[in-house]
Amino acid sequence: MPNLLVLVPFCDEHVAALTRAAGPGWTVERRGPADASTPTAICSGRYDLPDDELVQALVRADVVIGEPAPALLRRAADAGSRLRLVQMTWAGTDKYTRSDVPFPAGARLCCAVGGFGQLISQYVVAQVLGLMQNLPAYRDEQQRHRWGDLGPVGSLDGARVLVFGAGNIGGWVARRLRGFDCTITGVCRDASRPRPGFDRLATLDAAAAELPGADVVVGALPNNDATAGWLDARRLHTMRPGAVLVNVGRGNFVDCDALAGVLAAGGIRGAALDVTSPEPLPADHPLWAEPRCVITPHVSGGSFGRHRQTEDNICAICCDNLRALRTGAALRNLVPASAFDVAPR
Repeated sequence: MPNLLVLVPFCDEHVAALTRAAGPGWTVERRGPADASTPTAICSGRYDLPDDELVQALVRADVVIGEPAPALLRRAADAGSRLRLVQMTWAGTDKYTRSDVPFPAGARLCCAVGGFGQLISQYVVAQVLGLMQNLPAYRDEQQRHRWGDLGPVGSLDGARVLVFGAGNIGGWVARRLRGFDCTITGVCRDASRPRPGFDRLATLDAAAAELPGADVVVGALPNNDATAGWLDARRLHTMRPGAVLVNVGRGNFVDCDALAGVLAAGGIRGAALDVTSPEPLPADHPLWAEPRCVITPHVSGGSFGRHRQTEDNICAICCDNLRALRTGAALRNLVPASAFDVAPR
């Protein structure tokens, strides 16, 4: 009898949907995070049973929904696991594709790309507007019990926006910003294929020439050798003094040390980081104390315990792939074998 192992805190309604999608004859085993009320525990991959018991649950599973440690997947494979699919509830796949522990042979990996763009795009717009209107600085003034005009503000009306990443998240950002009559350029691998919401497309190689003219720069890229450290000191210094930077993709896209120096010197108007490198930043990193920088702890996507729509989206992706396994249809968000050829970092 096939077994579905659920390692994330889906509600009963979602588990019922997963059971229906899997089809008759499946058993469902639920093993949630160590503290399902704490989103941090959910993201950490700490579960409510010892590693040895989790390995045995993985050995029993045909499909697992969640993000078990690569080493535990390897132990389960060595013990004779029949695992066919690891269905992640994250968009990023670094945990497996950039691990030095080989992914189990015979198992496929799917991610949750498409589950987060709606909410992350709202975070981006909120941060851009806040920084342009000096709202973080006014909050600081409020805490000091001071009443004073902090001077000129920026505006999104007609702004030139450069979005690194023209996939689900970048596409939603573009869609949200069109109401401000922005001119939006998307950075992607294939600039020849039209992408809804964008006025123009550029490749990463051509993107450096776009930076000096951008009023808003948004990072929504995956982590790979080409994107890691791309926005370094040299490129940050080419940005406009009034520009705003928001990073919601991967933390290592932006050189945080260089960004601290640029902000301290007034090189750009401000930055908002939901992701950093390393993550979290060391307690003594200068960005923590930088008034022009807003830092949030990788929460822009909502995920479990934060936003029901995101959970609905993730469940829908999981259900699609459970049905695909039953019917032989193509899997959604299947990670290609070539992605595992990247050297570990």
